[in-house]
Amino acid sequence: MPPSKNYNRSSQLSQKKTNSLSSAPPLKTLPPQPNISQLENFALSALAPSMAVVFTLPFDTVKVRMQLQGEIRIMRDVTGKTVRSAAEKVYKSSFDCLWKTFKYEGIRGLEKGLVPSILKESSKNVFRLGLYDPILSVLHPKNDFTSSSSAPAWKRMLAGGICGALGAVSANPFELVKTRLQSTAAGAIAVGNQYGYVSVSSALRQIMAKEGGVKGLYRGSMISVYRGILGSAANLSSYTMLRDYAIREGYTEGVPLDMGCSLLSAFVSVVFMNPLDVVRTRLYNTSSNNRQSIFNTIKIIVENEGLKSLYKGFGTHFMRIGPHFCLTFVFLEQLKRGVKQIKLEEYQRSLQQPHYS
Repeated sequence: MPPSKNYNRSSQLSQKKTNSLSSAPPLKTLPPQPNISQLENFALSALAPSMAVVFTLPFDTVKVRMQLQGEIRIMRDVTGKTVRSAAEKVYKSSFDCLWKTFKYEGIRGLEKGLVPSILKESSKNVFRLGLYDPILSVLHPKNDFTSSSSAPAWKRMLAGGICGALGAVSANPFELVKTRLQSTAAGAIAVGNQYGYVSVSSALRQIMAKEGGVKGLYRGSMISVYRGILGSAANLSSYTMLRDYAIREGYTEGVPLDMGCSLLSAFVSVVFMNPLDVVRTRLYNTSSNNRQSIFNTIKIIVENEGLKSLYKGFGTHFMRIGPHFCLTFVFLEQLKRGVKQIKLEEYQRSLQQPHYS
């Protein structure tokens, strides 16, 4: 029986499709890179953000105070009756907060919480940045040097989320102390609860003594974990995807590329993180006598201040996160390039040295 016309037509189409696929240009791949050890990766992952926070801490201080402003406090009077008190708004805008903080407290006021900030960044990013590549390699095994750059978005987000959760738990005590130190302000511009801690060690001792021991240091840890999962999943996946794509397309690897990718990824992160960041700031600043759950805190904020209030301090949050991520990834990539260059030079010198049998 002769073949049908439909069969012949499908065979021709199949043959054309095969020919077009065989003639298609190969996918672009990343060039091979010399490796650094995992111990070096951990060290650089802790060092880079610790360097960055020195420059971006003033914006973080402003963000904390803007998020505390306007909080409706719910307390009980001597008769047991619930009393709501509306806090007075001290700052007109983020720039007003920046100016007033500098006016009343100087540079030291803008750099409040520097020591716990450095401790927070180093302890958090040992996991957040240091474990990202190893976890991604497990989720997307490397058959060659290009496979990690081809990892799909969901695997990158999963790896980032795991790293973010681990980093949030590790850094929570220092984040708590940092927030309370930053909220402490001159009387005329004070917002939120005022604790009056004089140092990191005294703050840790007082929290443990008054708020249930070590458990008190992990106040707000669950919201930090949620925030870390969302923020790191968005940040690390978008940054690595943007950077890998740019390099495959022929853009030169260097500081401009690192800056552009990190700033874009920072904006994505703030969109996801800001609501949880507002809730966490409120939980951190709440005294031990007025404990609230995460969902109750969200309910109170939305009912009394509106849904829009969950994006309080968004501009300042990006002003802090944008430059912070930008500096972090620039420092991190430059440090990695420096270590790789040193290793390459040592290897080249070893080849030039005479070998005696």
